Amino acid sequence: MSTDSRPRARLRPAAVAALAIAGIAVAGAVGFLIWLLAAPADTNSEATQRLVQWQEVFEKYRAANGSLPDMAAGGYCLGDGFPVGTGGTANCRDYESTTYYTQDASAPLMTALETVGDLPSGATTPVRGTVGPYALYDEAGVRLLTPEEGTCEAPAVEVWTDGGGLFVCQILLER
Repeated sequence: MSTDSRPRARLRPAAVAALAIAGIAVAGAVGFLIWLLAAPADTNSEATQRLVQWQEVFEKYRAANGSLPDMAAGGYCLGDGFPVGTGGTANCRDYESTTYYTQDASAPLMTALETVGDLPSGATTPVRGTVGPYALYDEAGVRLLTPEEGTCEAPAVEVWTDGGGLFVCQILLER
């Protein structure tokens, strides 16, 4: 039988507490990463859902008034809360470049649409310098557009991409 008379190393209470805190921090970080990875990446579906909500408002207006709101050809922000960009104004579309629409100039369209009920919430998350939703009035009708990061989701269809992750998706309302 052998007896070891050497003193055994003992952890001090402060060291034990520090190890416990470190273990809890690591477990918390791992749990957070698992939660992030498991959470659905719904930037696209959120943008498309907002576009569908705007489609419903336009169609409700058409049902109540016999036609879509009468606006001049051009672009209009749908909603509010757009970021301040070029010109020091709240803008949609390419809000920091020369191809933007102002939230203020869109007020007559918003006023017309408010006559049929509450409007959907404001701006979507910008994607590579583009923020929506916005409407483009032209000879084909009213194009409801939004930027998405990745391919467009039905019922929206892709009308433009920059090749770097920005997709502009559209729902067309014919007159």
